[in-house]
Amino acid sequence: VPDALLDAAYGGASAVPALFLVGDADPLADLDALLRTATSLPRARLSVVRGAHHDVLNDTQHRAVAAEIVAFLEALRDALVPAVAVRISAW
Repeated sequence: VPDALLDAAYGGASAVPALFLVGDADPLADLDALLRTATSLPRARLSVVRGAHHDVLNDTQHRAVAAEIVAFLEALRDALVPAVAVRISAW
């Protein structure tokens, strides 16, 4: 990706909520760049799918990925307040 395009992407602070989904076994994804991008945006969420490859919606974990998308969309409807919040977990 050209440096000018990356600078514009990192320099722009879009207020639009964004969901990034990436598999941790994705040979094409640059996780460090995704982390920088998600960190640079004021309303971004980066979800990493364990054991998933490039096409996270068609990988073994497709149900969990679909649930993450639905949860994101529901949170959008409710001013980015998630419907479920974990208070305590022993695992």
